[in-house]
Amino acid sequence: MTDQITGAPDGSQVDRNAALPAQAAAALPPPAVAAAATTATKVGRPAFLDAVSCAYNDKGKGVVVLTGDTHDLFFCAKAGGGRFLELEESIFREWKDAFTVIRLDIATGIGFYDDDDLPLLAKVVALADNATLEAEDKMGSLKANIRATRHEPLPALVVWRDMLEAVKTIRRSKPEVKPVLTVIPLAGSLFPIGDFDRLGELDRQRLVTFLNMIEGQSFKNSPHLVVLIADTRSEINQRILGLPSVDTVEIELPTASVRRKFVDSYVGDKGGSISFEKGTDDFIEATAGLQLTSMRELLEVGRRSGQMISRHAVNEEINDALRADLGDVITVSRPIHGPADIVGYEETGRLIMSVMKKCDNPAKAVPAILISGSNGGGKTFQMEAYAAASGRVVIELTGLRGMYFGQTDAIFEKLRLRIKTYGKVLILVDEAHTAFGSVHKPDTHETEKRLAGNIIKMMGDRTLFGKVLWGLMTSRPDELDPDVKSRAPIQIPIFDLEGDERKLFIKKLFAREKIEMSDDELEEVLKITAEYSNRDFSFLVKEVLGEDEPSVLKTLAHWQASKSILRQRKLQRMIAAQHCTYPILLPADLKDRVGTEEFEQELQRLTLSLHY
Repeated sequence: MTDQITGAPDGSQVDRNAALPAQAAAALPPPAVAAAATTATKVGRPAFLDAVSCAYNDKGKGVVVLTGDTHDLFFCAKAGGGRFLELEESIFREWKDAFTVIRLDIATGIGFYDDDDLPLLAKVVALADNATLEAEDKMGSLKANIRATRHEPLPALVVWRDMLEAVKTIRRSKPEVKPVLTVIPLAGSLFPIGDFDRLGELDRQRLVTFLNMIEGQSFKNSPHLVVLIADTRSEINQRILGLPSVDTVEIELPTASVRRKFVDSYVGDKGGSISFEKGTDDFIEATAGLQLTSMRELLEVGRRSGQMISRHAVNEEINDALRADLGDVITVSRPIHGPADIVGYEETGRLIMSVMKKCDNPAKAVPAILISGSNGGGKTFQMEAYAAASGRVVIELTGLRGMYFGQTDAIFEKLRLRIKTYGKVLILVDEAHTAFGSVHKPDTHETEKRLAGNIIKMMGDRTLFGKVLWGLMTSRPDELDPDVKSRAPIQIPIFDLEGDERKLFIKKLFAREKIEMSDDELEEVLKITAEYSNRDFSFLVKEVLGEDEPSVLKTLAHWQASKSILRQRKLQRMIAAQHCTYPILLPADLKDRVGTEEFEQELQRLTLSLHY
């Protein structure tokens, strides 16, 4: 094979595929193979390896950023007939025949995955320097330089740069010398985010050294490859990501076929008996969004304890992994209650289910649905029930506003990664008007603007239509950012039940706890609790059950729900009616009043009375 490096003295862009020695060209599939492998469903070579090969061979990229599922296990056919290995080990095993694979990080400096590579590289460096040292001295000199820079990232970068230049130089006369593949884990720690004027002096020097190297013609015209590893793109300095010589590959979470292969492999290796609550197929489905490392923990506990692995245990593992990765802002659930557990709200339920069904089709899907209504109306309970009926996983976002600057980008990047694996998703944001700020208000903090911007961007992502439905629940939709609200063309209010529906609701609520009421008692309870919300009734049930002789009327004789937010609930009810897109859902006393001057004046008076 012709060495393109010696054939390009004018500094023109090198053909990296042609520049590789024979063994390297064989190790990296040609672009057509890589592209096909990326979409393959069978378990074999991980798709990210093919994507890196494609970036290197076809696009001519010398730097590839790996993000996403970087702390997981990956199937490697080249490891003892096929085993699941950690990311760095997988990269080394896959490409060690094509490259000399080395490691560079902020804590330990330059390292080798194979101890035999150090003397070989030392010889190359010495030859490039025209040194006449003995082999031991050659290796000793390089080892001394590496040891001296072990805890000094900037000098380590300089030594590393010189090593790559030496390999490139010697390949002019010895093309059989392998190029270098450098793996840089935790790349964000070496090249943190921030403009030059906001970086510390050492951070700035490291960044400039790296940028100068990868943008120089010497590196561009070499067959070297640098792989930066980070959880998210937002962790790495934007100046690196913006370079034309840099490509980004996101490692996706394990697919169902990969998860099944891992379970089979684990059982085959470990032996023993492992049982699943609803069978292996259900376990594979339920573990969507889990890394193989987390699945391994579940399987290990099941094997050692001999106990069945339950759906509950899987869901706990998913949320433990999310908390470890994202903090407490995200919770995943698969609700066990459904529409049959909702009393009343038949027309509301029919409309919500029709929206869920419509959103299965990307061409008909809306990005979000706005659920409004007074506090305590049961908005979350109902949305979870209809999500369960439509086969959607529920992701609840809470505490978003407490995130610090820079974290919001990472949160949404990681969230999007998981969404692609979960299947159909309902993302619930409770009290959405307080969950994130507005991009329009001048007093909104920069972090909150970035948060709102991420929400808006994700809602508008058409590739997620039909897969993701946002459920924005709020008692004050009037305070929601207009750009967010405009992405929810369907706005459904949840009002307190009235008439026969309310009577049936109360009767069934207490009957579930085996608390019976006569018709006369029920009528009396209805009068006393005329202003109670659904949540107030749930508290009343607890009070009744706490009595020695459970009786609803006896309890109401000495206990009542707080009346402190009655005016707020009245205001919230009127605002919900104002935002309703289905007039059929409006209560009789509001149906003909919404939009009238009288209604607007009352709304204004009530709003002012609560603010002053």
